[in-house]
Amino acid sequence: MSIITDWFRGFAPARFQTSPVIFRRHRIYIVPNHSGLMFALVLLIMLIGSINYSNSMGYLLTFLLFSMALISTFYTVHNLLKLSIEAGKVEPVFVGETVQFHLWIDNRQGIERYALFWQRTPLQAGESAGEPILIDIPANQRQSLTIPVVAQRRGRLFLDRVTVSTTFPLGLFRAWSYVYLDVSTLVYPLPSGQRLLPLGGATNQKGEAGLVVGHGEDFIGYRDYRIGDSPRHIDWKAVAREKGWFIKQYGGTGYTHHWLRWSDVAQLNNLEAKLSQLCLWVLIADNEGANYGLDMPNIQIQPNHGEQHREHCLQVLALFGLPES
Repeated sequence: MSIITDWFRGFAPARFQTSPVIFRRHRIYIVPNHSGLMFALVLLIMLIGSINYSNSMGYLLTFLLFSMALISTFYTVHNLLKLSIEAGKVEPVFVGETVQFHLWIDNRQGIERYALFWQRTPLQAGESAGEPILIDIPANQRQSLTIPVVAQRRGRLFLDRVTVSTTFPLGLFRAWSYVYLDVSTLVYPLPSGQRLLPLGGATNQKGEAGLVVGHGEDFIGYRDYRIGDSPRHIDWKAVAREKGWFIKQYGGTGYTHHWLRWSDVAQLNNLEAKLSQLCLWVLIADNEGANYGLDMPNIQIQPNHGEQHREHCLQVLALFGLPES
């Protein structure tokens, strides 16, 4: 059956389709499944027996069952026909988290759609197909569907191809179609490494580095907890998340911004570890409301703060060193 499916796949659209996608008759494929083939074999045996014994009731039952199976193909195809699929909003995630691809399915017809299987079947080699999701769609209703995909690597993750199939009503035939929606999201590096921000990256209003730790009210990073440290400097959020015990460090009042430089992670042995460390520093600096900039090879983001600045930095880290898609 997979060979037949792969052959039909060659007729599917090679490019992303414009949202919304509507299932037309010429894009719906149908073949007998395993149960359908066994049913056909039983009908053949019944027909041979009826011919051999000249049994009119055998003829009647055989052709009645054959007619039911033939008519069911119309209902199987019609269970998919004219469904409208539209992509919803997708939020970025970090490596190892699950992306939630949201789809909106519009059943504009006055009939209910039963037993629809939705499965992500990625185009990239090495990616396994997701688990099929079974739903029913009421008549004249718009329904949401979420397809979860685990983000295994940083970069841009596409929904790719979604296969929609059904065996309704008799389970003898499988009808299916493909959806190629141009929907994707960013996968940021996994934030990990040392929580202490590089002190050499902190500068004052004159651009001078080397702040005095422990004086002033400007946050400049973390260090490990030591016995006797003031409880009010403990990062209790990290403790609650079981990330460890860390002390917030503060520098002189001349502090203006923090540079997160590629040279600060040069000692790490691979690219992903470097990006993960910079990603963690971006999140820490943003969480404390500090001004920070990102200095990467051939890329420099000037110091700033806020959600838009954080997303810009994380996007640069997510796509760094990857070919343009």
